[in-house]
Amino acid sequence: MAKLEIEIQTRKMLKPSTPTPNHLRTLKLSLLDQIASRKYVPVLFHYLPTSSSEGIAIASEKLQNSLAETLTNFYPLAGRFREDEFSIHCNDEGVEYVETKVVNANLAEFLHQEPKNIELLNDFLPDMDDHRPSSLLLGVQVNVLNCGGVVIGIQISHMVADAFTLATFVNEWAHTNLTRTTKDCLPSFGHLSSLFPARVLSGPQFSPPSNIDPKTITRRFVFDVLAIAKLMETVNSNATLTRPTRVAVVMSLIWKVLTGISTAKRGHSRDSCLGFTINLRGKSNIPSLEHALGNCATNGIVKIEAGKELNELVGKTIRDTCLLISKAASVDDLSSLIVSNWKKGVDRYLRGGDVYGFTSWCGFPWYEADFGWGKPSWVSYVCFDEWHITLLMDTKNGDGIEAWVCLNENDMIEFEKDPHILTLCSPIPK
Repeated sequence: MAKLEIEIQTRKMLKPSTPTPNHLRTLKLSLLDQIASRKYVPVLFHYLPTSSSEGIAIASEKLQNSLAETLTNFYPLAGRFREDEFSIHCNDEGVEYVETKVVNANLAEFLHQEPKNIELLNDFLPDMDDHRPSSLLLGVQVNVLNCGGVVIGIQISHMVADAFTLATFVNEWAHTNLTRTTKDCLPSFGHLSSLFPARVLSGPQFSPPSNIDPKTITRRFVFDVLAIAKLMETVNSNATLTRPTRVAVVMSLIWKVLTGISTAKRGHSRDSCLGFTINLRGKSNIPSLEHALGNCATNGIVKIEAGKELNELVGKTIRDTCLLISKAASVDDLSSLIVSNWKKGVDRYLRGGDVYGFTSWCGFPWYEADFGWGKPSWVSYVCFDEWHITLLMDTKNGDGIEAWVCLNENDMIEFEKDPHILTLCSPIPK
C-alpha cells in the first residue's frame, strides 16, 4: 500500500468537562520532568471491527464526552507550558481531538501486511508542533477504517508523562467510555514536584542532534516465547548470578548485534555504551511513588570495553541500579542518584562513539484498554528517527517482546541479516 487515503471528519479542541479549580491552576514540573526528552511520545491502539460496534455517530459522541470527563482528572494535559518551562498553566485550553475516515484500508489486511506498511503507521497520529510555550501537551486521532475497524493514535508530551502515566490515562479514558463512570480513586499530579523540585542543573546539557541521518529506518522484530527461552538458556549456561529478565536478554542480544556491526564496519572493536530507562515506581523505599503521575524514571548506563564479551552484563547492571534505588535512604539520596545517572548519560552521549539507547514499555497494561470494542488487537509504536534507539513492548499474549529498532539504512541492512536475528525473530507478526 503506497499511501493511506485519510479524510478528516472532525477537528476540535476538547476541554475538561469540569473546569479545573483555581488551586490546581499551576502545576510545577519535577526534576524528573525537567530531564525528560523534549519530544512527543506516540502510541497506537488497533481495534478490529466487532458485531457489537456502535454506529460511528454514537461512538464519536461517547468518545468525546468520555475524553472530556477523563481530562478533569488529567487536567494538566489540557494546559500549556509557561514561558519558564518549569511549570504548566492548567488553563483548560484543551487537547486536540481529530476524527478521520480511512477510505482505502481494511484493518485486518493492514495488520497482516504490517512489515510492509510500517511507515504508514505515522499517518494514524495527530500532527503536533515542536515544543513551545503555546504547544499542546496531548493530541488524539480516532481513525475509522472502511471495514469498521478503529485505530486510536495518541501523542503526549514526554515532559509531563512517561509510559506509566500514558498507559494510566488511556485506560482511564477507555474505562470511562465503556462504563460511563470514572474511578473513585485516581493517581494525582503534583506529588513528584513536591518530592523532586526542578532545579538549575550545572554542566553540559543534552539536546537532540540536529544532523540525524535522513535515511534512518525503523523496523519491528518479534521475539516470541521460544526465542526468549533460547536466549535465557544461552545466558544461564554461562551465568554466575541470578536469572536475568526477558527484557535484559533481548537488550543484550540487540546490543551484541549492533556492536558486531560496528566492528565489521570499522575493522576493529571499540568501547560501547548502552543507556536504558528504569521505572522508579515500586523500586524505591518511598511508597508514595507507586502510582505517581508524571515522569518517574531514571537512567542506567552500561559500558563495555572493546573486545570484551557481553555475557549477562546488562542484567547485572539493571539489578545493581535497582539495588541502588532501593538503598536510597531519603528523597535527597534518590535525587542525587537521579542527577548522577542523568549526568553520566549526557557525558557518554557527548563523548560520541558507539552509544545505544533502550527503553522498555514491557509490563504496562496497554492491552487492557477496552473502549467497548474489546481489547486491542495490537498496540504499537510508530516509525521514529532517533538513531540507535530501541523500544521494547510486550506482545499481545504477554510472553513475547516486540523490539522497535531505529538505525541508519546501512546498519539496518546488516542488522536484518544477522544470523541471531534471522534465527530468533518472527518475520511476520502472529
